[in-house]
Amino acid sequence: MSARSTLAVSLFALAMLGPVGASAYCPSYTPAGTAGGQNCGIEPALGTNPTVLQWNTIFTTVSQGPAMWGANGPTVKAIKRGCSLPTVASEVAPVFPCHVLKAIAMAESGWQQFCKPDSPSSSVGKPERTIVSFDCGYGIGQVTSGMHVGEAPDFDRTRVASDAAYNLATGTRILRDKWGYTSCVGDRLPEVVEHWYTSVWAYNGLAYSNNPNNPNLTANRKPYNPKNGGSYTYQERVFGRMEYPTSSEHWTAMAVAYPERSKMSTTTGNPGAIPEPTCEGPTSCVNKRSTHTSQCGSQVGDAGKDADAADAFADGSTGGQEAGDSDGGKTPKTVVSDPIGTSPAQAAGGCSYSPRVPEGRWGVLTLLAFAALRRRLRAA
Repeated sequence: MSARSTLAVSLFALAMLGPVGASAYCPSYTPAGTAGGQNCGIEPALGTNPTVLQWNTIFTTVSQGPAMWGANGPTVKAIKRGCSLPTVASEVAPVFPCHVLKAIAMAESGWQQFCKPDSPSSSVGKPERTIVSFDCGYGIGQVTSGMHVGEAPDFDRTRVASDAAYNLATGTRILRDKWGYTSCVGDRLPEVVEHWYTSVWAYNGLAYSNNPNNPNLTANRKPYNPKNGGSYTYQERVFGRMEYPTSSEHWTAMAVAYPERSKMSTTTGNPGAIPEPTCEGPTSCVNKRSTHTSQCGSQVGDAGKDADAADAFADGSTGGQEAGDSDGGKTPKTVVSDPIGTSPAQAAGGCSYSPRVPEGRWGVLTLLAFAALRRRLRAA
């Protein structure tokens, strides 16, 4: 894969064996320690890895795009929204779902910008510094594009190595570019987690190894759980991490919907346009799941507040309109957790989500039924 269009995938091979941890994997290659076409252009920087709480603050800023991070990140182009199903295509300011960013970062680096090197031998025993893979993937986002000798990107390479927030923001810029050249998933709404399916696939490379129809993958596989292993595509590993978080302090577990495999190419690395994801897992559509929106920096409300919001909608009020809404705010953006509420630890993760409610009469009935279920559970 070209440095022009990809992030490093060196950690993906390790991820095939299980979850990445700060003490389990920490390469820190230097320009002098790389060769064979993988000559790194920037020295690792000394630093202390942020705590989970500090990371959550960084994710909150970065997820809101360059309008929030300003000079603390690179420039990012507007993002396409809509595939006329029914949203008319337009360009909007780039923002990124919280669960998508957090799960990719966990798959790529275990949320490490800095760590104590365990390879190569020339770096072992050195103080905590930038994690740099053998193919020059730097930091939490494993940013490879532009980081080799002779490359001259229009972002600050030194800050990619030394600044955790800048590195993560640079990763979102590359993710946005993946969104730009891949085909629509559903109606291609950037606020919808599941609509990033092919972009996440492309983040690791539009290769057949990441096609869910690849016969070399684990047959009849359920959503990926880092504790169980198995052979999965890259995007399935990222989506699975959303459902099985590293801890509740990292993010709140969310049961993601998957596209139907039969609706995409069975022989290539590029799936083309994909209908709305509705499946319960990578290989089964017997049971259905809703799609979701996700935001960093918002605590997940308790079950009572969620039901009250549903009741208010049923009484004739409307949810607030968010940037880019095509329905004038008619669809409520209620925060939904599990049916019995959420713990303070889950709320501390700073990553809330909402199932998308269908529009129209049936959407109202669905919301009413959900609110009724909430009330029964609270009364039990």
